[in-house]
Amino acid sequence: MAKKILLIDPPFQKFMGFSKNGIPLGLLSLAGSLKEKGHSVEVLDSDYNPSGTPYPFMAKIEHYDEYLNNLYNGDHQIWKGIASQIERTKPDVVGVSMISTKLQSGLRVAHIAKDLGVERVIAGGPHVTIFPGDALNNKYVDSVVRGEGEEVFEKALVDEVVRADRIKNIKSMAWPARETLIGIENYQPKDLGFVMTSRGCPGSCNFCCSESLWGNTVRMRDIEDVVAEMDSVHENYGTNKFYVVDDTFTLGRKRVEKFCDNVSDRGYEWSCLTRVDKLDEGILEKMAGSGCSMVKVGVESGSQKVLDLMNKETSVEQIKYAAGLLNDKKMPWLSYIMVGVPGETSEDVDKTMKLIEEVRPSYVSAAIYTPYPGTGFSEQGKGLDFALEEANHHSMKVLAGDVPREKIIEFMEFADKYNHDSKKAHEMYNIKD
Repeated sequence: MAKKILLIDPPFQKFMGFSKNGIPLGLLSLAGSLKEKGHSVEVLDSDYNPSGTPYPFMAKIEHYDEYLNNLYNGDHQIWKGIASQIERTKPDVVGVSMISTKLQSGLRVAHIAKDLGVERVIAGGPHVTIFPGDALNNKYVDSVVRGEGEEVFEKALVDEVVRADRIKNIKSMAWPARETLIGIENYQPKDLGFVMTSRGCPGSCNFCCSESLWGNTVRMRDIEDVVAEMDSVHENYGTNKFYVVDDTFTLGRKRVEKFCDNVSDRGYEWSCLTRVDKLDEGILEKMAGSGCSMVKVGVESGSQKVLDLMNKETSVEQIKYAAGLLNDKKMPWLSYIMVGVPGETSEDVDKTMKLIEEVRPSYVSAAIYTPYPGTGFSEQGKGLDFALEEANHHSMKVLAGDVPREKIIEFMEFADKYNHDSKKAHEMYNIKD
């Protein structure tokens, strides 16, 4: 029997006034699959906030209490907004996506839904895939989907716990149903241009749970199908800027070249995420010639010791080589950096700051290590018992590593100053003087 289903991405950054762009591709992919099966589906991204402030990192740390203070404040306008959408939709089923950072927020959404008489609340997402009990032990959650939900969500309408096998053939999956987004008329065209061309990552970084969720096998869509989706988004929403959200986009040279050949004459601007060991001069030149306007790279640290602790499987020399290619091609690039991992010292952080000054990324995206479930570090016991709502990459409520608090603050202030002084960072992220 067809159901009326409301899928919700819980609020988090919006409580702090942060800018939050993009779309919840996982929920939209699930929506596309459910629509094909005859269900009526809407998707609410309650964290979308393009008019928010792109805070520097120290400001994010300082605003974190605003989230904690409002997490259980039922009178807050964000919670009231979610309640009003549930009342308007009157769904039979509410599905809530729960990452570790948003676990408590997601459970609050479940509470609201049940209080409003929703028949069934289903939790899914990375956190409950690894720790289903954290949702099932909550009286407002009826069932949990562990893993990819597109093929098994309907089973959770009856069963309490549904374990999904990894979808082997993602080529035949429905496109993300962007049209199901509540308030889609308020979305910026570039946010609707988020696309996924593959699932999975070959890496096993100790701070990341991707391997636990997806495995090491990378499953890829046909490039023709990806470009057809991009064309559809362009035609329907006027989108000319796209972001490829794959964990490592440049894995297969022939596939990347095929993508570049297919989009080069369309006038699209696009960006992607990759690893420093998956870039070379030829592929970067091909990307630049087809409209690539930015590359995001997981640098993580300037200390080889820390890279090895992370099981990053890259070297400082590879970082320098990739940075040299990007800078020589005048390709804007973002460098992800993580500080505070177990075993890291203040001297290692100094090496990271020195490397940043040497390789000159366009923008530094800094994060504080957090021992999320399903990561190599947490499995090794190199973590911390903490209240999940107090832990985040931009919170200093709890620190799980060995780097002193004052050193992490020094690094965050360094990153803020670096980005403030970078002209390219101003263009990329609307940084204000």
